[in-house]
Amino acid sequence: MSVDWLKVYEDFDELSKTDKHRLFEVIKEVLFLPDKLDISKLTDEIRENRFSEGLGCIHCGSVSVKRNGKYRSRQRYLCKDCGKSFNDMTASPISGTHYPHKWLQYFECMIDSMSLPKIAKKLKIHISTAFYWRHKILTALRSLGNQPLNGVIESDETYILESEKGKRVITHRKSRKRGGKAKKRGISKEQVCIVVAMDRNGQIISQNAGFGRISANEIDSVLGKYIGSASVLCTDSATNYKTFAQQKGISHEMINARKGVYVRKKIYHIQHVNAYHKRLKDWIDGFQGVATKYLDNYLFWFRFLEQQKKLPKKELRQSLLLNACKRANHTTIELLKPA
Repeated sequence: MSVDWLKVYEDFDELSKTDKHRLFEVIKEVLFLPDKLDISKLTDEIRENRFSEGLGCIHCGSVSVKRNGKYRSRQRYLCKDCGKSFNDMTASPISGTHYPHKWLQYFECMIDSMSLPKIAKKLKIHISTAFYWRHKILTALRSLGNQPLNGVIESDETYILESEKGKRVITHRKSRKRGGKAKKRGISKEQVCIVVAMDRNGQIISQNAGFGRISANEIDSVLGKYIGSASVLCTDSATNYKTFAQQKGISHEMINARKGVYVRKKIYHIQHVNAYHKRLKDWIDGFQGVATKYLDNYLFWFRFLEQQKKLPKKELRQSLLLNACKRANHTTIELLKPA
């Protein structure tokens, strides 16, 4: 039976933007069935990535490991030294969770930076389940740490309001409605300082450095061990960075925007890092604020998306999955629960 598609869509332009999106989602569900791949089908890739340097016990690190049968079609291993057993998924975000058929869709939702209520609705899981899955993944991603920065390195800090979102009892101040505003003008201890540093090769460090204006020692605690002595540090004219550069014995190029200087010697500037700040804040605003307790998790999440944004969506999803499962993490719900 032929269909007059022009007649079907003749009222499309009269629909609201919301209704157009709803119609699109319905058509997409009918024409493009959800990915039926179970997470267990990717076990071989997870194993190769996780044990790329050789099979070892995820409990004690011993390489004296033998096969120990299968359970629910998963290969188990036994450590001859500590006597504990494990499989390819043990101590990964996926370990001990239900709905294995929903995990790939969940990783897609994280690639799309979806909020928890939207994820819960889409995957038909409880919002607390969506929360714990998110932070198990992000804690695993964060455990991979930072890579060294080399060459020309731009660095600057940005500030966001301290948040106790999700906390039942706040003792040091009154709760704010919908995030609220700081009581004091400008930079104060009510603001969380995020230090961002990036080199021209695409390596990025982004981390919570403390509250209010930070010292050279606090900058050193974030960046110190990742910057080589042959690097050139580009910052604004703040004295804390000047002191930090002197302490580390590295070359320092200061950009004094107040005097109208934005680029020195046609190569030294902090435009990339300032643009990163803007994208980061716009992204965080999409979650209606982030609790300071979990801020570093979100900073690593955003960094991952930024560094891999040129990958096709399917490859990006797989990269997030493999990175989250790369290192053993014994993260429990008790560690993630808001106080």
